[in-house]
Amino acid sequence: MGLDDLLNGVQTLAILCNQWGDTGKGKFSDYFASYWADVTARGTGGNNAGHTVVVNGIEKIFHLIPAGILNDYRGQITILGNGMVIDLSVLAHELDELELDKITYNNLMISKDASVIMPYQVNRDKAKDQSQKGGGIGSTGRGIGPCYTDKIARRGIFIEDLFNKERLSKKIDKIREIYPEQKINTSDIIDSLTPFAERIKPFVRDTVSEMHRFLRERKKILLEGAQGLLLSIEHGTYPYVTSSDCSINGTASGVGISARMIDLPLGVVKFPFMTRVGAGPFPTELGGAKSELYCAEDNHAKINELINFKIPHEVIDDIARYDRKCEKIKEMINSSDELVQGIGIRLAAGEYGATTGRPRRIGWTDAAAARYAVGINGSLMILTKPDSLSIADEFKISYGYKNNFSFSKDEDLLRNTKPNYKSYEGYGDISGIRSYFELPGSLKNAIKDFEKFTGGRVASISVGPDREETIVRYHPK
Repeated sequence: MGLDDLLNGVQTLAILCNQWGDTGKGKFSDYFASYWADVTARGTGGNNAGHTVVVNGIEKIFHLIPAGILNDYRGQITILGNGMVIDLSVLAHELDELELDKITYNNLMISKDASVIMPYQVNRDKAKDQSQKGGGIGSTGRGIGPCYTDKIARRGIFIEDLFNKERLSKKIDKIREIYPEQKINTSDIIDSLTPFAERIKPFVRDTVSEMHRFLRERKKILLEGAQGLLLSIEHGTYPYVTSSDCSINGTASGVGISARMIDLPLGVVKFPFMTRVGAGPFPTELGGAKSELYCAEDNHAKINELINFKIPHEVIDDIARYDRKCEKIKEMINSSDELVQGIGIRLAAGEYGATTGRPRRIGWTDAAAARYAVGINGSLMILTKPDSLSIADEFKISYGYKNNFSFSKDEDLLRNTKPNYKSYEGYGDISGIRSYFELPGSLKNAIKDFEKFTGGRVASISVGPDREETIVRYHPK
């Protein structure tokens, strides 16, 4: 049993993140887009998110355009939905990158109702210190928050406004008083946006109507989630969240359909470790508060950690290359110092932000948080990154907390709770395995315990970054 069994009778599939983002949604979006979908669509966030896809050993990073664009050559439709916020200059850059790589985008559709990130929104976001180092939430400074704020306050600029200069001018004029710290010149802003508007004009559609048509025509639709449930403005660890609802509900609404139309939601979970970027509570974080402060500092990018911990490496085309399974990293992963252990896992798994380059905070997988996510996003899960811990002597999973059995959004509770850990024996290299039954016993035991605690079921397991390095485990309802 495999992919055909999993997708039997499915018309609409959603790839969602059940943690704090960065779980490898890009790989599985690409995987299902390549083997199954007719349409791929994204409905939340902007260029504060990033999907990394590895195909035939070549890495591609997308910030706005869904990873499904790689299948444009065979007529697959790619949609930027109404719930997104779009920086036109970033979108143009991604289109340039596609052209350089000889990847077509003839079937791209951009919602007329998507929001435009305006220059004054980016300026405000950058001027307001939201860095994790300064005690802020760890904003990417790309104008995402101010853009969503203006949308909710009914003063947003939408893609369709770009093609009505009189209406656009009136909207910008009215918004000046909202940004008194900036000298907004309406004509200059319109002039700067016009070339980008002309470039995307052939791709602008009423994508909600298009999505409804695709449903009627029984096309196979893949929704690519952005970020993660625990960052959702509705369900995440507020206020350390993003500005959109990246749950199954927000993802569906962001492309104009009901969540009830999603036949197969798949929640992606890093396992047996998980990560978080930016500030906020993280009960299972290795190193605890020391790690949060460490990752907030400016000098802990990948190259800094390689140098500081004397990891042999070389820099080629501005990319640091090193053996992720070298003896030094193995020593760090198995260290009794939790902060060092977390850094070792980060180096072994390459856990640095695709958008920001920031070091991701590392902790053991929190089954209580996963159970919370299963209750919102659905019971089927994908596990990613277990191959990254092939050199660990042991690993742990947290099953609930010592003073509170359930996951909560409450910051004080999460910061003061202690996880209940269960330890498992290390399992070695699994990258060549393609059958669930061939996985090492300790890993299968952990998965069994994880399923029992969360009430979820594991449908697929990633054993490497390439789309082919995937185990599909059909799990009947």
